[in-house]
Amino acid sequence: MHRHFKKFRNGCLAVLCIGLSPAWADDTRLLQLIDQALAGHPAVQSQRSLLGAAQEGVNSARWQYFPTPSVSVQSAQTSNADPAYAGDAQVAIFALTQPLWTGGRIQAGVDKAQANAQGAGAGLAEAQQQLAIRVVQAYGDWLSAYRKRLAYQAGYTQHIRLKNQVSRRIQEGQAAASDLAFAQGRLASLEADLALAITQEEVSLARLSQLLGQPVVAKSLTQTLAQPLPVGPNVGELLAQAQRASPSLLRARSNAQVQQAAIQEAQSATLPEVAFRLEQQFGNFNYAGGPAQTRGFVSLSSKLGAGLSSFAAVNEAIQRHAAALTDIESQQRNLFEQVMTDHALLVSSQSRRQALQTSADLADQVLASWDRQYLAGRKTWQDLMNSAREQVQAQAQLADLDGSQLVASWRLALTTGQLEVPTGQSPLSGTSLAEQK
Repeated sequence: MHRHFKKFRNGCLAVLCIGLSPAWADDTRLLQLIDQALAGHPAVQSQRSLLGAAQEGVNSARWQYFPTPSVSVQSAQTSNADPAYAGDAQVAIFALTQPLWTGGRIQAGVDKAQANAQGAGAGLAEAQQQLAIRVVQAYGDWLSAYRKRLAYQAGYTQHIRLKNQVSRRIQEGQAAASDLAFAQGRLASLEADLALAITQEEVSLARLSQLLGQPVVAKSLTQTLAQPLPVGPNVGELLAQAQRASPSLLRARSNAQVQQAAIQEAQSATLPEVAFRLEQQFGNFNYAGGPAQTRGFVSLSSKLGAGLSSFAAVNEAIQRHAAALTDIESQQRNLFEQVMTDHALLVSSQSRRQALQTSADLADQVLASWDRQYLAGRKTWQDLMNSAREQVQAQAQLADLDGSQLVASWRLALTTGQLEVPTGQSPLSGTSLAEQK
């Protein structure tokens, strides 16, 4: 089985195919869920449309280098005595205006459009990454609820057996009626926990169904359960990988480039523009029946705004660029915080899971031993019921830990680019932000 992934390298977007290693065989179902969510989710479709619009914006910006055609047709209705309009009643002018020098305005527009397209590509990748993380989170919640439900169902069966056991002993006169009440209370508490686990499982399945846009049933997920991924290298290497692979960071950098180009645009507005205009005129208001006239003009024009507004616009663009640079650092800090948090959780969860598994195994042994000792009169009924509760609690804690460990490891793999999600092509053929700097 092969999967398509998107990879960031030096700000570029590329598409590659990799195969699933045997270690990932059990995770195929979760990978399929991610693929299905990415295939049709409206958030991703919206970003794809924005990317297409941004690509067209690049084409539009490049067309600004070409001449601008124009057509003007005027008809004059005047009195016969008007000497200024003694000629033709209609005049048509066809013209081409070619910019010769714009003070960098056109190139700034192209740079801005390219940066916008890069940002749109990063926005698409960010939407897909966030959607993949949401699918993993919903799956992890379902996995915890599913395993807790199994633990509570097993505990419920165990408590039913103990309740029936104490009921027989009461009939035989070997136990007090309060022991039955104690067992019924524990059983009711376990029923509440089981109902909550079932509700959590249904809620998680509903979230998955909404993310995928189609119903998801538990039976389709229980056939193969996903496992936590290896932690991988040390946290320093993970931070470096996350920085290279982060679409949020790339989008912030693209926005900084957009604002840098906006500064150039605003500065060019304070400078005059030189253009060449070629026109052909048919008809003349001054005399009738004359031949068509062809003219060429070189113009110097300025488009200064009211007062000092053009210079204020430059200062505004500079402040927006400074804000965009600050946003890059903010995105980087958020990214590093997430990576370090997930890494710390995974490192601690390994030893914690081993301890919980040992506790669960011992709880099984203790329950079996105390069940025999209670029948022999060496343990009280409360000791036996407490042992049964501890057995269920240990299994429920393991279920919670397994779910959180799976979510943290998959989220870390997605954030650092070790597990990549399928996306589109680069909006700019081979042009990276690093190359444009």
